[in-house]
Amino acid sequence: MHKLFDIQDGKVVLNATELAIPAFKKIYDSDRSKAKDEAFKKISYIIFMYKWDSPYMGTINISEREDILKKELFNNSKWEPDDLVKEAILRYKEFQHTFSLQFLENNMIGAVKLMDYYERINWDETDKSGKPIYSSRDLAANLEKAGNILRSLDMLKDKVRKEELENDKVRGGSEVGAYENSHSLKQFSFK
Repeated sequence: MHKLFDIQDGKVVLNATELAIPAFKKIYDSDRSKAKDEAFKKISYIIFMYKWDSPYMGTINISEREDILKKELFNNSKWEPDDLVKEAILRYKEFQHTFSLQFLENNMIGAVKLMDYYERINWDETDKSGKPIYSSRDLAANLEKAGNILRSLDMLKDKVRKEELENDKVRGGSEVGAYENSHSLKQFSFK
């Protein structure tokens, strides 16, 4: 996975590599304004929605994340992605698709489901005879397992981050040239 679309100080940072991707270039070129504010909002929407380390990934429920971004980026909860944005989303997901990243995302979904389960449990529940259904030993065992889950997720995130930073291969296997490497180009960000 080649590192595309960085997020620095809460803003999406673009460089020539990203704007060379046809789907993103179409969004950029479709905005006829000099400032390219609308293009930046659309590209930011895609990155904040789907980049694994986006600050918005804390909101794992995708529809909630989508609502938040529509309001924050467009000041319009009814905004809908146009065909150019939908095409760019598909391309972005293809670029980011690796086994490690997919494994991380699926495990994060599983962790959220487990969290939801814990919220529904009534630890004070008793059976018909008044005996607690869950013991303090059950609670302690679950807390220990939860800690292991968090450590495992952190390890997976580190693996994805390392994979992203170390891999200088373009899809198709060719080497990234000096002028294509996102670390060697001057980066710019939009307001």
